[in-house]
Amino acid sequence: MNILLTNDDSHASPLFRFAIDILKPLGQVTIVVPKEEQSWTGKSMSRFKPLVLDEIRLQDDAAYCLDGTPADCANVGVYHTCEQRPDLVVSGINIGLNTGLSFFFSSGTIGACLEANIAGVPAIALSQSLEREVFQYWVEHREMPEDTVVRLREQTVELLGHVFEKLFAREDFFSQPVTWNVNLPYAPAPDWEIVPTVLGQTMYGSCFNKVGDQFRHGLGLTEPDSRANADGKVLRQGHVSITCIDMRTFAQQAVPL
Repeated sequence: MNILLTNDDSHASPLFRFAIDILKPLGQVTIVVPKEEQSWTGKSMSRFKPLVLDEIRLQDDAAYCLDGTPADCANVGVYHTCEQRPDLVVSGINIGLNTGLSFFFSSGTIGACLEANIAGVPAIALSQSLEREVFQYWVEHREMPEDTVVRLREQTVELLGHVFEKLFAREDFFSQPVTWNVNLPYAPAPDWEIVPTVLGQTMYGSCFNKVGDQFRHGLGLTEPDSRANADGKVLRQGHVSITCIDMRTFAQQAVPL
């Protein structure tokens, strides 16, 4: 299996290392990762900025580093860096969850997957829910407490092992260019399950705080979707949520005027 791996947090993310180590036993992994963090870039692509692709080393692994968006990385990876067309694109593991409609369309992690789907390649978006304190520590220090990293690595190997087993067992998995949006709980329930979900009807308000004469990104609290099968609801209960998104079904019914 040929796998293209990217993310939106850049190669500096400790969770990106998890993804590399988990995917390497599954096939040939080509890494094309943004040079800098590209969170909240959605599926945006670089139009007027020439992109530079550098070869780097991530410990013992060769990788490509692109000064563009996650969607740029997916496109360049599929068409220019992979020796063979990838069978699968994996994006993540994102630092923080990606549940709900508004966050789905804003996520650079998912943007890379949608770009893969446009190229006809199935994709998996991986996101790790974090406690607010852990997430804030990452934002301020660009690192996570070592005990947190060790615990998350151990449970991620277990959770994703079951996720991949279920997905790869589907007869249509490699033939359908869809995105599987997977969100991992920070603290799995004792009876955790992999639960098929829908994108929650979760919308955000203002994304910015005014500081002097500037506006800086600062998202407030949102009202989550409380439906039993909403992705965020399932995740908060300590289960793995997995939502299938097929962009080909969007707006396929004409609305009479």
